[in-house]
Amino acid sequence: MEQSEWTTALATATGAAIRSRRKSLGLSADALGKRCADLGVAINRQVISRMEAGQRELSQGEVLVLARALEMPPVALIVPLDQEPTVHATPTLELPTAEALVWVTGEEPSDAGSQPQAVLLALRRHNRLVRTTMLSTGQAEERRRDAQLADPDDYQRVNEAAKQLEDVAHRDRVDVLAARRQLREMGAFPPPLPPTIAFVDPEDS
Repeated sequence: MEQSEWTTALATATGAAIRSRRKSLGLSADALGKRCADLGVAINRQVISRMEAGQRELSQGEVLVLARALEMPPVALIVPLDQEPTVHATPTLELPTAEALVWVTGEEPSDAGSQPQAVLLALRRHNRLVRTTMLSTGQAEERRRDAQLADPDDYQRVNEAAKQLEDVAHRDRVDVLAARRQLREMGAFPPPLPPTIAFVDPEDS
């Protein structure tokens, strides 16, 4: 595939994804343009029409703003999943769409073990640990409340169950703190913790 043909194909696929998502949200081109303007980038109806027709390439900034305005991840504009079974990642490299998605999102392991990918994997692990910790902390707090309200005959059993869940939640919080410290050591900035577990990381205060 020639370079010009490739760029046209990319623009056409992205434009189709924009149009499909806009219609599914019930937005006119004017309404989408207003959303983009509210996000700080002016994209009028005529420009949106040209984008959707594949007649205009998008800048990186426009992809990000349009994705936000359309309430979708940017990768869904870069690698639309519902159009073709394969995509050309480069003019000379055709990949199955699912494989291209894995590559674009950084889920495919890199032989070089690059620093950006290491940070991405560490961040994903951190986010999984945060979700787990929110769940275990909530369960422990709920069971502790149950223990406080339990009948005397049932208190020992419920209290022991609360202690076990509190131990699990404590270990999860330790893992989250370790993951955040690892990100900082890598030169990355850990995202803010949800308010319910913000106390886990004293460096955030």
